[in-house]
Amino acid sequence: MKILIERPVAVSMVFLALLALGVYSYLHTPLELEPKEDYPQATISASWPGSPPEVMQTRVTAPLEEAVSAVKAVRKVSSSSEIGLSSIVVDFDPKADVEFVQLALREELANLRTVLPAGVRPTITPFVPEDFRVNPFLQYTISGSGSLQALRGLIKDKIEFGLGSVKGVSRVVLTGGSDPEFRIVLDKAKLKAYGLQPYAIIQAVSRRLGTYPSGRVLDGTREILFKYGDKIRDKNELGETIVGSSGGGNVLRVCDVASVETTYADVSSIHRINGRPTVSFIVSKEKGMNTVQTARAVKAKLALLRKEVPADLVFQIVDDESREIAKNFGDLYLLAGIITVVVFLMIFVVLRRFAPSLLILTSIAFSVVITFNLIYFFKISLNMMTLGALALGFGMFVDNSIVVFENILRLRESGVPPRDAAIRGPKEVFIAVLASTLTTVAVFFSFPFFQGRLKMYYLPLAIVIGSALMASLFISFTLIPALSPRLVDKRCRDTGCGPSLVFGRFLRFCLRHPLEVMLVVAAVIFGSYRWFKAEVSTGEWFSFTSREYLIVSIGLSAGTDIERTDATIKTFEDLVLAHPYPKEMNVYVYSVNAYLRIGFPPEIERSSVPYVLKEELIRTAAQFAGLNIYVTGFDPQYYSSSLSSGSYLDSRIKFFGYNLKKLKEITADVEQTLRRNPRIKDVRITSDKYGRWRGDSLENILKIDQVRLQAYDVDPEYLYGYLQTLIRGRFGAPMIIRTGGKEMSIAVKFPDADTLDLRGVKESLIQTRRGEYFRLGEVAELIERPIAGSIDRENQQFQQTVSWEFRGPSKAADRYRKSIFAGLHVPAGFSASLEDDWRMTGKERTQVRRAVAMSLILIFMIIAALFESLVQPFYIMSAVPLGLIGVFVAFVVAGTSFDSSAYIGIILLSGIVVNNAILLVDHINRKRKQGLALLEGVVEGARERVRPILMTAGTTVFGILPMLFIPAGSGRMKIWSSLALCTVGGVTSSTLLLLIVVPVVYVYGERLRNWAAAIWHELRRRSS
Repeated sequence: MKILIERPVAVSMVFLALLALGVYSYLHTPLELEPKEDYPQATISASWPGSPPEVMQTRVTAPLEEAVSAVKAVRKVSSSSEIGLSSIVVDFDPKADVEFVQLALREELANLRTVLPAGVRPTITPFVPEDFRVNPFLQYTISGSGSLQALRGLIKDKIEFGLGSVKGVSRVVLTGGSDPEFRIVLDKAKLKAYGLQPYAIIQAVSRRLGTYPSGRVLDGTREILFKYGDKIRDKNELGETIVGSSGGGNVLRVCDVASVETTYADVSSIHRINGRPTVSFIVSKEKGMNTVQTARAVKAKLALLRKEVPADLVFQIVDDESREIAKNFGDLYLLAGIITVVVFLMIFVVLRRFAPSLLILTSIAFSVVITFNLIYFFKISLNMMTLGALALGFGMFVDNSIVVFENILRLRESGVPPRDAAIRGPKEVFIAVLASTLTTVAVFFSFPFFQGRLKMYYLPLAIVIGSALMASLFISFTLIPALSPRLVDKRCRDTGCGPSLVFGRFLRFCLRHPLEVMLVVAAVIFGSYRWFKAEVSTGEWFSFTSREYLIVSIGLSAGTDIERTDATIKTFEDLVLAHPYPKEMNVYVYSVNAYLRIGFPPEIERSSVPYVLKEELIRTAAQFAGLNIYVTGFDPQYYSSSLSSGSYLDSRIKFFGYNLKKLKEITADVEQTLRRNPRIKDVRITSDKYGRWRGDSLENILKIDQVRLQAYDVDPEYLYGYLQTLIRGRFGAPMIIRTGGKEMSIAVKFPDADTLDLRGVKESLIQTRRGEYFRLGEVAELIERPIAGSIDRENQQFQQTVSWEFRGPSKAADRYRKSIFAGLHVPAGFSASLEDDWRMTGKERTQVRRAVAMSLILIFMIIAALFESLVQPFYIMSAVPLGLIGVFVAFVVAGTSFDSSAYIGIILLSGIVVNNAILLVDHINRKRKQGLALLEGVVEGARERVRPILMTAGTTVFGILPMLFIPAGSGRMKIWSSLALCTVGGVTSSTLLLLIVVPVVYVYGERLRNWAAAIWHELRRRSS
C-alpha cells in the first residue's frame, strides 16, 4: 500500500495502459444483438408432402425417434407429426460436445435411407431458443418493371453468388418468383394409345442423365477410368429422348407422347412489401463474425454489384441486424451515461467535493475496460445481454471505492495526516470490502452448473458482473489510495454529526425494545409475502424483445392452394394499406399459411395508431371462420381463432402415455370435470403440446378391395404410383440438367391435375401391365374422416393436451389450473405436466432453488472464514430476509410477473444485501476491540457507518432506477426490468431495516453467546 501511495504517477500509467488495452479489446470483440451460444439441442425435420399425421408418425417419425434414441448423448426426444411434416427436437447431455453429437446423429440418419419412404430426407439444424430467433442478419427486397421470374434470374446471376463470396457470409437464400424449368406435359390419349406408363418417361430421362462406368485401363503406373454419359443440352434433345417402342417396332420418343415446354416452376412462396410483389434475398452470417463489420462488407459489395444490374431496380432493406444493434446499443450507451451521471451526483451530494467524486467514478470506467479485456480473452461476444449486465452493475462497481475513500476521508476528518489516512484507511476496511465483494461474486459460482436456457441466458451475465466486481476490488485498493492524499490534503469538517446523533438516539431506543422491533419486522415480512402471493404470478420465462410489431398470422387446412391463402391475407393487407400514415408491412405467403408483419417509425410507434389498427385487424379476423388466425403485438391483448371458436385458451395440462386409447379416456374425464365449472368458457383436447390443432381437418382414406385388385393383376404399390402422378400432377424428384451454363430442373406433369376433384379420382381409368383398363371406383372406395392436425410425442410417449379458457383474472386462473392438477388421479404408466415453454420447467425451478441454497452456503462460509466466527455470519445474513420485503412489495406495486430473471435477481440480491451488514458488523467489532462496551460499541459503530452504507445503497439503487423508467429500444427489456426491480426493492428495504435489525440481533446474539459460554465454563469448572 505504501509503495502505491508514494508512486501515484506509476499507478496512473498502469491504469491508462489497461484503459488502452480495454479499448482495443472492445473494438476487436464481435458485436451481436443476442448471445450466439451452442445450445445442447438439435432439430430434425423431414417432409413427405400430403401425408396425414398418422402416416407421418408411423412411417417417418417413429423410425427417426428410434434411430436418435440410439445415440448415447441423447437425453430427451420430443416429436411432432403434422400433415406432411415431421419435426423432432433432441436434447443432448449438457456436457457432451454438440458437434460430435450432431455427427453421430447424421450417421444414424444415414442408415435409415432404405427404411424411410422414397424421397424423404431428414435434415439436422442446430436448435435456437424462441427468444433468440431474431430477424435475419440482413434481408433485401428488390422490385422492378419486369416479371418476378426474370428479376429472380437476374438477382441469382448477378447478386446471389457475389454476396456469397464476402468474408463472414455463410449463405445467401433467394425467395420470391420461381426458377425456369423444362416441363414434360403428358398427353393421356397418346400414353393410352401406345400403352406407356408415366414412370416410363421419368425412368428414360433419368437413365439418360446418368453416368455409367465402362472399364479401366492400365497405362504404365497410371490407371485410367472410362465412363459413359449422354448429356441433355436443350429442350430439343430432351424431346428426342427414347422412352420405348410402338407395336410396329418404331422408336417412341418423349416428343411423341408429350410436349416439352420451357416455363417456370410453380410458385411456392410470395413476398410483398407495402403491397408490392418483390424478390428478396436473405444473407446469413457465420457464427462469431462481427455483425457490424460483416454488414458493412456486404453493403460495400452490393454497391459494386448493383452497377451490373439495371438502374431502375429498387433495393430496400427489410431487416438489418447491424442497424438494430446500433439502435439498441445506442439506447444502452445512453442509459449507461444517465446511470453514470446519477451515480456521480449521488456521490457528490454526500462528499460535496468534485475531485474525490470524480476519482470514485473512475472505478466504473476501469472496471468496465478491464472486463472488456477478459471478454476478449475468453472470446465472449458483446451483446445486449453482456453489455446490459455491465450497465446493471454500474451502481455496484463504485461501492468498494466509496467504502475505501470514505474511511480515508473519515480518518482525515478526525485529524490524521493525508498520507497516513491513505495508508490506514484501506487496511481498516480490507476484510469488510473483501468479504462484501467475495459474497457478491460467490452467488455466481452456481451458474456454470445451470443447464439449458438458464446457462445460455445467465452464465454470460455472471461472468461479466463477477469480473467487473473483482476489477472494482482491485481498483479500490490501488488507484483510490494512490491518488486520495492529494484530494483530501486539507482537514475537512464532519458535516454528518447532527444526523448521526439523531440516528444514535433512535438506535438506543430500538435496542431497549428488541422484542417489539423483531415482531414488527416479522409481521412486515409475512404480510408482504402474503400480498405478493395473492397478486403476482410466478414462474414465467422472460421475453427477449427489442422492437414492437403488429403481427397477423393465418393458417388454412391442408391442401389449400397458395392463391386462396394469398387472397385471405390480402384482406388484412388492403385494410392496412388504406391508412396513409408511414409504416412498413411485410407479407409472406405459403401454401397453407401466411404471415403479415407491420412496423412503424418511432413517432407513429409511440402514438395510439398501432393500438387502433390492432383493433381493426381483430374485428376483421373475427369475420373469418374455418381457419386459424392470430393477431398479436403492442399490448397484452391477443386474438386467437382456431377453425371455429375464437376464444383464447389460457390454461392447459399435458398428459403422456404409451397407450393412446387410454390416454384419450383420461383426458375425456378431465374435460367433463372442467365443463361442470361455470367459469370455464371453452375446453379443447388436442394431440399437440401447444393446443393449436383442434382436429377438425379431414382426410380421404382409399380403402382398397384386395380381391378385385388382384383380379386385374395390379399390386398396391403400382396403384399408389399411378395415383400419385394423377392427383399431385407431378411425380418423382425433379431431375437437374445443365444447359447454357445454368442448372434447370425437369418436371413431368399431367395438365389437368389441378382441376381434378374427388369424383374425377373415382372415375379415373388405370391401365394394368397387360394393357387393360379399369376405373378406380371398381377396386376402392374413399372414406372421409377427421384427423388430428398434429401428433406430438415425448420420449416416444403420446401426448394429449387439455386446454381451456378461464373467465377471471390470471392469478385465479393459475390457482384453478393448479387445483385441477393436484386433484388428478392418473393410472400407473401415465403422467401429467403443467410445464409450458413460456414457463420455467420443474427442472429449471429446481436448479434455481439449488443455486439459492448454494449461494447462501457460500456466503456463510466466506463470512465465517474472514471473520473467524461461526456466530457472526448469522448476524450478517439476517439482512437477507429484510431484502425480500422490498422485492415482494416492488413486484406488487409494479404489477409485473415474477419471471425467470426475477429468480436470478433473488440470487444476485442475496450477495448484495449482506455487503452493508458486513461493513456494519466489521466496524462494530473494531469499536469493541478499541475498548468500548457491547452496547456503546454497537451504537458508535452503527452511527459511524451510516454515511458509507447510505452512499453505497444510494449509488446501487439510483444507478439502477433508470433501467426501470427508461425503455431500451421501443420496448422495455424485461430481463433488465426484473433484475433491476429485485435489486432496487431488495436493497432499499434491507438498507432501511438492517441499520436497526442487525444491531439488535448483534447485541442480543452476543449476550446469548456470552451467557451460553458462561454456563459452559461453569459446567466444565464443576466437572473438573
